[in-house]
Amino acid sequence: MSTRTIIEINHDQLHALKWDEEFWTNLLSALGGSTYNVRLNEANEVGRSIDIGHGVRIVMQRHHSTEVTVKTEFAEVRL
Repeated sequence: MSTRTIIEINHDQLHALKWDEEFWTNLLSALGGSTYNVRLNEANEVGRSIDIGHGVRIVMQRHHSTEVTVKTEFAEVRL
Protein backbone atom coordinates (compact mmCIF):
# COMPACT_ATOMS: atom_id res chain seq x y z
CA MET A 1 0.00 0.00 0.00
CA SER A 2 1.28 3.43 -0.89
CA THR A 3 0.91 6.24 1.64
CA ARG A 4 1.42 9.98 1.79
CA THR A 5 3.09 11.26 4.96
CA ILE A 6 3.17 14.93 5.90
CA ILE A 7 5.92 15.88 8.33
CA GLU A 8 6.39 19.23 10.05
CA ILE A 9 9.94 20.14 11.08
CA ASN A 10 10.72 23.02 13.42
CA HIS A 11 13.03 25.35 11.50
CA ASP A 12 15.26 25.91 14.54
CA GLN A 13 15.83 22.17 14.85
CA LEU A 14 16.31 21.58 11.13
CA HIS A 15 19.84 22.95 11.13
CA ALA A 16 20.90 20.47 13.81
CA LEU A 17 19.05 17.60 12.12
CA LYS A 18 20.73 18.17 8.75
CA TRP A 19 23.78 16.28 9.95
CA ASP A 20 22.03 13.63 12.07
CA GLU A 21 22.00 10.70 9.66
CA GLU A 22 21.00 8.25 12.36
CA PHE A 23 17.85 10.24 13.17
CA TRP A 24 16.76 10.32 9.51
CA THR A 25 17.54 6.64 8.99
CA ASN A 26 15.48 5.71 12.05
CA LEU A 27 12.61 8.05 11.10
CA LEU A 28 12.33 6.76 7.54
CA SER A 29 12.56 3.19 8.74
CA ALA A 30 9.82 3.80 11.31
CA LEU A 31 7.57 5.51 8.75
CA GLY A 32 7.94 2.58 6.39
CA GLY A 33 7.10 0.08 9.12
CA SER A 34 4.43 -0.09 11.75
CA THR A 35 6.15 1.92 14.51
CA TYR A 36 3.72 4.84 14.44
CA ASN A 37 0.65 3.24 12.83
CA VAL A 38 -1.59 2.98 15.91
CA ARG A 39 -0.67 6.43 17.23
CA LEU A 40 -1.08 7.96 13.75
CA ASN A 41 -4.47 6.37 13.19
CA GLU A 42 -5.73 7.58 16.57
CA ALA A 43 -4.32 11.08 16.06
CA ASN A 44 -5.60 11.37 12.48
CA GLU A 45 -9.11 10.41 13.54
CA VAL A 46 -9.35 13.45 15.81
CA GLY A 47 -7.31 15.79 13.59
CA ARG A 48 -4.14 15.83 15.68
CA SER A 49 -0.51 15.25 14.83
CA ILE A 50 2.03 13.25 16.82
CA ASP A 51 5.25 14.69 18.16
CA ILE A 52 8.17 12.33 17.70
CA GLY A 53 10.83 14.60 19.15
CA HIS A 54 13.76 16.65 17.85
CA GLY A 55 11.31 19.28 16.56
CA VAL A 56 9.67 16.78 14.20
CA ARG A 57 5.94 16.15 14.10
CA ILE A 58 4.02 13.79 11.84
CA VAL A 59 1.00 15.79 10.75
CA MET A 60 -0.84 12.98 9.01
CA GLN A 61 -0.49 9.83 7.01
CA ARG A 62 -3.08 8.79 4.46
CA HIS A 63 -3.40 6.55 1.45
CA HIS A 64 -1.84 8.31 -1.54
CA SER A 65 -5.16 8.54 -3.39
CA THR A 66 -6.97 10.29 -0.52
CA GLU A 67 -7.39 14.02 -1.13
CA VAL A 68 -6.14 16.06 1.80
CA THR A 69 -6.28 19.77 2.59
CA VAL A 70 -3.71 21.16 5.00
CA LYS A 71 -4.53 24.52 6.59
CA THR A 72 -2.21 26.80 8.51
CA GLU A 73 -2.70 30.38 9.61
CA PHE A 74 -0.76 31.45 6.49
CA ALA A 75 -1.85 29.06 3.74
CA GLU A 76 -4.21 26.31 2.68
CA VAL A 77 -2.80 23.57 0.47
CA ARG A 78 -4.78 20.82 -1.22
CA LEU A 79 -2.78 17.66 -1.86
